[in-house]
Amino acid sequence: MPETLQELLEKSNRTLILDGPLGTELTRRGFDVDRPGWSARALVENPELVLQIHLDYVAAGANLLTANTFRTHAVNLKEWNPAQNARELTSIAVELAQQAAGNACLVCGSVSPLGDSYRPQTSLSEDWLIEQHEKMLDELTSAGVDILLVETQTTFRELKVILRLIEKYSIPTMLSVVSFDGLHLLDGTPLPDIAELVTRSKIVALGCNCVPVEIVKTVLNSLKDNQLPKIVYANSGYQNAEGTWVQSLGANLDEHTELAKSWIQQGVRILGGCCGTEVPLIAKFAEKFNENSV
Repeated sequence: MPETLQELLEKSNRTLILDGPLGTELTRRGFDVDRPGWSARALVENPELVLQIHLDYVAAGANLLTANTFRTHAVNLKEWNPAQNARELTSIAVELAQQAAGNACLVCGSVSPLGDSYRPQTSLSEDWLIEQHEKMLDELTSAGVDILLVETQTTFRELKVILRLIEKYSIPTMLSVVSFDGLHLLDGTPLPDIAELVTRSKIVALGCNCVPVEIVKTVLNSLKDNQLPKIVYANSGYQNAEGTWVQSLGANLDEHTELAKSWIQQGVRILGGCCGTEVPLIAKFAEKFNENSV
């Protein structure tokens, strides 16, 4: 069996390699995710492709695989096929990741925000947030994930709900937030407030994802007062005001890797890729950083 996350993090010279985006790889390999259900559709329509993407990340050197559960919240399935069972889809997603991981990797269960990640809703009732996230956390833990990955979080309100709910689970949990300026969540909450809140929680690693590489340094500076190991998985670019994807330095393997080296010097211990990045980036991270931090 692979070591636990805590055991891996205790090795101070080790940078753990997280996988890259599943949605990007599905698109690159010809699967249309621009439909209701998004990446969750692949669990029904082409599970073999999902498995192959996981296997490719394992072959690239990933230590941590993320199950395809970003869109298996029940609320995310309504516009696609309400008859689809969220628990069943979550179970399928975790099984596929576990099959690929074998004894080589730990499996993370993605806990995503409810709704559009880049246009967060701040008016959702707290009772509804509790109900939806509690279902997802129960489904992920029942499916047997090794780690809960609370990712792409954009609002303080939803984040506080999730942090309260994870208290009843013994599974290690990592938290990754989104910021457009490196200083605030998308709802305007200062990132140092997040760092302070997390200090009183069961989170074992804190950082950011789904952001352009150019602002990661600022995010890490904003979170520096929190002494937890840091996690970063950045994008290959960003979405402009018109909704168009614009490539940035993150699209260049060498530039992205050089920036990652500086993030490690800022305390990053878990490193992967997010939107627009591909398997070769994970392979390069594994080659450069897996054994030694710099």
